[in-house]
Amino acid sequence: MVNDMQRVLHLVALASLLALPTMMSGCASGGVGDPCDPENVPADGFNASEAYLETSSVQCRTRVCMVYHLKGDTSDPNCSPRDDPNCPTPSDIEQRVYCTCRCDAPADSNTPTCGCPGGYTCAEVLQLGGDGIRGSYCVKDDTIDTP
Repeated sequence: MVNDMQRVLHLVALASLLALPTMMSGCASGGVGDPCDPENVPADGFNASEAYLETSSVQCRTRVCMVYHLKGDTSDPNCSPRDDPNCPTPSDIEQRVYCTCRCDAPADSNTPTCGCPGGYTCAEVLQLGGDGIRGSYCVKDDTIDTP
């Protein structure tokens, strides 16, 4: 009976150790930085001096798709950066449109926050709005303060 119990304990310990890297890697990225395609594009396109958040985005594990300081329309398939300076390049879209999460919130907010992965900084994005969205979000390091 002791041998059977030891065997069970060893199997449980082994299974836990094998699952640990998977659990750790899932926590590390959490979906921040995954690409997303905003569903609601302003009629005149995005403004390079603003950040746009689309909450409840089913494309993102974090449920937040952000357009950060991007100029132009990401949804127009006929938009060509060569012909129109208001058209974002694929590189611009990759750098400035991605899934993010709220990493800091007002003290009176009860919405959970996250930690930013490497390559991202927790930066204030929304000063206005409800407690559920106002606060700081994970922003790519190389795009902060560069509209």
